[in-house]
Amino acid sequence: MNSQTVLAQLSQIRIVLVRTSHPGNVGQVARAMANMGLSELYITSPRFADMTRQPDAISLASGATDVLEAAHIVADLASALVGVNCAYAFSARPRDLSPPMRTSGEAAAEVMAQFETALAQNRPMPKIAFVFGAERSGLVNDEVMMCQRLCQIEANPEYNSLNLAQAVQVMTYSLRQVALHGSDNIRNAQTHLFTTPKIQTETPVQQQTADVQKVEGMLMHWEQMLIELGLMNPEISTEMMARVRALFARTQLTHNEVNFLRGIARAVIEGKNQAKDT
Repeated sequence: MNSQTVLAQLSQIRIVLVRTSHPGNVGQVARAMANMGLSELYITSPRFADMTRQPDAISLASGATDVLEAAHIVADLASALVGVNCAYAFSARPRDLSPPMRTSGEAAAEVMAQFETALAQNRPMPKIAFVFGAERSGLVNDEVMMCQRLCQIEANPEYNSLNLAQAVQVMTYSLRQVALHGSDNIRNAQTHLFTTPKIQTETPVQQQTADVQKVEGMLMHWEQMLIELGLMNPEISTEMMARVRALFARTQLTHNEVNFLRGIARAVIEGKNQAKDT
């Protein structure tokens, strides 16, 4: 893989830190990213509003100040995922309901398979986010369910306790190695993950994986539809919607597919409203 292609691929990867407490951890994450050629950092609801300008952050970045200076500090995870097509939530804890599970190695291969497939089909590469929770508490369930994959690092099961920067370093190293050298797992990922038939009249944009915001809008429409049909109690909808999210997370919906699913929900809701008026 030539260096320009690797650079282009790594530029499509966003690291997201959620509710980070310690400025030094942000600095170490910036250093880990710079070492592996990544530069896009988002921080949601950090302990300090000027987290990237804190002395410990600057000191422990060890020269990776360009990553810190370009970092985006936003209010919540939804804001950090704007423009993202697929998000990987990191958690060492198993969840009763969660998106499909990937190891860090599988995630790296899957991401690079998405990039190579996009390049081969002459369409834009997707934007990918890797989401890391707060140092002590990690990600809450609602944050995990906003992502399309749950990711775990295969550490010692007897002592599975990486700090934030270590986890980011492992993931970014895996991504860089697969980008540089490829992997048999890329071919396996391409074989198993990209089987959706393409309609010849669709444009490259229509075939592109829908971003998280677009999917979230569709899910809100489906929640409204299920409530209108009496299939879901709005007061206890969380678990059922978690199952719906997990169902759709198993595939990566295109723009056209999301529009199609949203159209179904809209038609059902409008039909129910018309029936009420007659």
